[in-house]
Amino acid sequence: MTNTLRNELRTASALLHKVAAGAELQAADAELAAVGAAAVDAILDPGGWTQIREEEGAFTTNLPLTTRTSLRDALKKAAQVKRKTLTALVTKGFGEVLAGTWVPPERGKSQPIPAGDKRVVLNVTIEDALRKQIQRALPRLSEELGYKVTEGGIAMSYLLKELEPELARLLPESSPKAE
Repeated sequence: MTNTLRNELRTASALLHKVAAGAELQAADAELAAVGAAAVDAILDPGGWTQIREEEGAFTTNLPLTTRTSLRDALKKAAQVKRKTLTALVTKGFGEVLAGTWVPPERGKSQPIPAGDKRVVLNVTIEDALRKQIQRALPRLSEELGYKVTEGGIAMSYLLKELEPELARLLPESSPKAE
């Protein structure tokens, strides 16, 4: 196995699981712990997470999602409660659409923005290759489903679907319908 940051993090994870299970540690585990701790430290440094992306050669682009402030903040908080990132959820949703295991629902018209709220942009970072696959599939999906399917529509619909129970608690005054 090559010595990449991701592999070093996997080593740290395996060792932590071993400790949590109460397994007896071997002498070699001390060296693995040092490697794992250094990997965790590297990730925790400012911008450290980008090291994995650079190692794997994955390039990303920003996908801006226009929504309202209250929904953006609720989505971020709900994702945090589920210990997920918005990027991971949107990536999963794009994958499900491409695999044919989930179909984005038709989006309704935008709801009026409640008083005290305003339109904002929620930025999600998507891997270029995945985004290009979705972009190529959009015309076919729109034709098959009979309504316009967009990257943003897929992303927002999937976020709302995955985070719905938490959003209902965070936005009790309004329905978290796609905007």
